[in-house]
Amino acid sequence: MTKHNPRATLIGSIAILLWSTLALFTTQANLVSPLLLLTLTFGVATMLFFIVYLLKGELKRSWQLTPKSAILMGGLGFYFYHFCYFYAFQHAPPVEAGLIAYLWPLLIVLMAGMTKGNSLSWAHLVGAVIAFIGTGIMLQSKGQVSDSQIDNAYHWTGYGAAFACALIWSSYSVANRRFHAVPSSSVLWYCLVTTLLAGGSHLALEEQNWSFPASTWIAVLGLGLGPVGVAFFCWDMGVKKGNLSLLGVLSYTAPALSTIWLGLFTEAQLTTGQITACTLITLGALFASLMPNKQSDKKMPSVSQETKGI
Repeated sequence: MTKHNPRATLIGSIAILLWSTLALFTTQANLVSPLLLLTLTFGVATMLFFIVYLLKGELKRSWQLTPKSAILMGGLGFYFYHFCYFYAFQHAPPVEAGLIAYLWPLLIVLMAGMTKGNSLSWAHLVGAVIAFIGTGIMLQSKGQVSDSQIDNAYHWTGYGAAFACALIWSSYSVANRRFHAVPSSSVLWYCLVTTLLAGGSHLALEEQNWSFPASTWIAVLGLGLGPVGVAFFCWDMGVKKGNLSLLGVLSYTAPALSTIWLGLFTEAQLTTGQITACTLITLGALFASLMPNKQSDKKMPSVSQETKGI
């Protein structure tokens, strides 16, 4: 059985922290149409990675070591996840859409446990259930949109897109482990493909409007550098070399942290339900972190080869 690298797991958890700021930055950039926002943010991320790896002299090596199949999978995964995410929140009540879309951490835990060379720890499963209950409580505490406001057909298209979000990201995260030998600098090429796809989609489907206040452009830059930029590099390394089941459970802290950031930096007030949910989510993540499957750990051999390059 393959042993997980603790350093890679820690780096992967940084992505979760950065993703928790997604709602805060997106709120500040709500004047930008979805596909244009996708184009701009991934454009910023692409430029960031390009400059970093150009200065490090790893640009050519990254291109040579990254299979074109990995670039295709990463680019399409990034693009379709975000496309479905934006569509879901425009075509279904945010509470329900958010709950369905945030099934991806639970799906990661279950999928990772069923992959070759891994076993589903009972602690991960129990922690995932506790955290999922907390996520549901938190989302429900944000309020409901009545059926009289949106017809059922409108609902179901949004629900379908939200479930597609969960399925796309969990499947991508698990499938990405087969590219464990590919350097995490490959995220540059994933972001480039996403930028090109989003840019083409924007030109074809959305009205052209680039007149935004400075605060909006700052939010776009923040998105591109953080939750859309560095976060994907950290997540790529985490899912390839780290404990994927644990990262899946820890992902439940993202909506809890997101709620806290909104409460601290916007006019949103934290409710009792949200505080209760944050507590459950944290307890679930801690339970999964502190109660590993000791029997499986004893069977794990050395990882000298897998940790190279991290």
